[in-house]
Amino acid sequence: MKSTLFSTLILFFTSIACQSPSSSEVSKAATASSSTTAGGSVVTLTVQDFAAKSSKGTLLDVRTAGEVAQGKIEGALVIDFYSPNFLDQVSQISKGQELYLYCAVGARSEEAARMLLQQGYTKVYHLQGGIQAWSQEGMAMAK
Repeated sequence: MKSTLFSTLILFFTSIACQSPSSSEVSKAATASSSTTAGGSVVTLTVQDFAAKSSKGTLLDVRTAGEVAQGKIEGALVIDFYSPNFLDQVSQISKGQELYLYCAVGARSEEAARMLLQQGYTKVYHLQGGIQAWSQEGMAMAK
């Protein structure tokens, strides 16, 4: 009797743990996610969403000059995240402006976006997968 009850409980909890999310939950997670800091949240956008929305604000490439020389997204303002005056350069952009950041693979732009939230920017987005994902999706690039 005890082994039957035990087996039933294990089966029950296993079935709950193995349930897959609904297609709408998966779609929402793939479209945009956010990471929250004290100043707000950074919204992570897929390539398609980034392409559709970034024309509404300032497009900011935070890669180094050497990386940018390989190509960038048309119209992007280039401010090297590793530059000692990164925040001074970004401070020239209105804090009410939507900022769309990208880097090589997404880690640096997410870190820069968090910094900008701490500086008082409120509408900060970054490209999931960076310019590498942009290029792999066949999106246009400028030299």
